Amino acid sequence: MGSRGGDYRGPKGREKINPSGKDRDKNPALPAGPTGKGMYITLLMSQFMSGLSQGMMLFLIASGLSLIFGVMNILNFAHASFWLVGAYFCHSFWLLMKDYGFGLWVSIPLAGLVMAGIGWLIEVILIRRVYNRELPEQLLLTYAMFLIIGDIIKISWGVEDRLIIRPAGVAGPVFFFGIPIDSYFIFVILVGVGVAIGLWFFLKKTKYGHIVRAAVFSREMVSALGIPVPKIYTGVFILGIFIAGTAGAVQAPVGSITLGMDMAVIIQAFCVVVIGGFGSLLGTLVGSIIVGEIYAFSILFWPQGALALIFIVTAIILIVRPWGLFGTPMRV
Repeated sequence: MGSRGGDYRGPKGREKINPSGKDRDKNPALPAGPTGKGMYITLLMSQFMSGLSQGMMLFLIASGLSLIFGVMNILNFAHASFWLVGAYFCHSFWLLMKDYGFGLWVSIPLAGLVMAGIGWLIEVILIRRVYNRELPEQLLLTYAMFLIIGDIIKISWGVEDRLIIRPAGVAGPVFFFGIPIDSYFIFVILVGVGVAIGLWFFLKKTKYGHIVRAAVFSREMVSALGIPVPKIYTGVFILGIFIAGTAGAVQAPVGSITLGMDMAVIIQAFCVVVIGGFGSLLGTLVGSIIVGEIYAFSILFWPQGALALIFIVTAIILIVRPWGLFGTPMRV
């Protein structure tokens, strides 16, 4: 999912290529293309779009994580594991339908729906037992789930990397003002924006969304009104895992599906919710874009410190505003 910065080196990896075009005159084998400032603008725009697509992917993961914590007060360390399982399910469904042009587009929602069912089972069997437990006990349970899911993946899909071939419509670049942009990045961004709008409409404009928001601030009051709070929790957990599974399915064609990639993603997702504020949809969206762009441009200019820079920004936010950019002090 991470973007790769421009690597302007010769075939041997040593010689610097002058982007002004002088080297192209000396070496006709070099491809023709934009020169000078135009090349750098193209590169920066490409990195910006890559960071935006990564930010939207992080939003899809972190939105469910933040929603579950905000409503249920459960810090789900295994959230990214559900994301990874969604990617594997997408690959399995795609294998069954890869001869059809619609295979990927059907596999993505199917993976999300399967993960929603798995989320329901886990909430009823496990998560429901720790609603009133202390945070360390919740973390112990969800970390155990993280380890168990990893072993289940090994048993079910093996340890080999999996790859989904993109359909022709999203396999190549599209051009904006002459700048090539990966067409699948556009799809990822549109999915992220669609989920953001859908969650906003659900929480702000629907009756069930109002009940969910009320449960965040006063579960006792909601319960006193005769509304079954456990059912609200179940619905929110299913929604969060559905979004995570769908995000994994959307991520699957970006690169290879690799065992263990959920660990790196959950760390970045926690950085997102810390920066934006737990329980804040707008904060999660803004935090995701910040983290995605920091990573994309750090890879370009300072690849060794890409993750370190994200952690530095997260630490600064924790010091200056512990409840995040859009959170409230009651969430500290």
